[in-house]
Amino acid sequence: MAYAPANMLTTSATLPHLQSIVYRKKALDRLQKKFVFDMFCMKDILEKQSGLTVQWFRYSNLSVGTPTPTTEGTVGTSLSPSSRIVQATLSQFSNFINFSDLLAETGIDAVAQSYAELLGSQGGLLVDTITRNVMDAQSASTNQALLSGTTIKSADVKASRHILANADVKPMDDGWFYMVMSPFVSFDFLNDPTAVGLADIRKYNTDVNSPFIRIEDRGEVTTYAGVKVWESTNVKTQTGPNRYRVYVAGKNGVGSVDLEGRGPSRIKDPTKERFKIKVVPGGSEVSNIADPEGNIGGAVSYNFKFAVVVLEGPAGIGGTFRYRTLDPQSSLG
Repeated sequence: MAYAPANMLTTSATLPHLQSIVYRKKALDRLQKKFVFDMFCMKDILEKQSGLTVQWFRYSNLSVGTPTPTTEGTVGTSLSPSSRIVQATLSQFSNFINFSDLLAETGIDAVAQSYAELLGSQGGLLVDTITRNVMDAQSASTNQALLSGTTIKSADVKASRHILANADVKPMDDGWFYMVMSPFVSFDFLNDPTAVGLADIRKYNTDVNSPFIRIEDRGEVTTYAGVKVWESTNVKTQTGPNRYRVYVAGKNGVGSVDLEGRGPSRIKDPTKERFKIKVVPGGSEVSNIADPEGNIGGAVSYNFKFAVVVLEGPAGIGGTFRYRTLDPQSSLG
């Protein structure tokens, strides 16, 4: 016996009530950058009511000159120490999102919380980009040429460390120099097949705990030849095909200053940490002269005072840059 197909379907025009949509009230996750450039900075705080500008100083090393024995019984000439100053002037950075009382009362998600997360991610990226831009501004002086070819190799990473060490630059407090590169660039570094390159080392190193072959839980790509390497998609993209800046630094090459109690949040992963955001309530219950009808349902905002400065090397400061930049191409994209 043959059966006729069903006459009524969920798409039947006579049953419009079936064509409904269930709206989830939580937004899907977003692709977000991680923020790493703050780790290069020596941190300082400017006390409130102390002006806008912080000034540091450093003494210049005394020169040995031509060693000359002291003449017995004769008082020599006193040396004259000298110093140099470094200044950083605070700037204010702020932004906000406001929304209507009707949106706050009818939106299917928690509007204030959602907008706070969006704005916090932007604030973290802003801090990261400010620090990077200050370092980029000195690239004409900090640029390090690749030893061979156009892609980065393990030898370039080692060279960066030794160039800094030869200039008496100290590693960070944990004993490592820090390097940041694009994931496109780290592909070439991790797969460098040259002798004693990482790919070459992996051929013979079977220790699963070796820092040369494991991805660190703390976010490093690897540790190699005295350098910890991080990935960032917020590096400067250079002109030319597939070129991405690489940064490597030792201790106290870059400094940051917060106004006391008003600096930005220091976050690395916005999916796990929250940037400091102020939530301003609104609506009819808190209406004021600026919004007498209470039509503004609320706002979220950030407002911080902050400065970044290269501490040694630039014109007017003098001395030796304590970081280097490289501009390799990537074989990926």
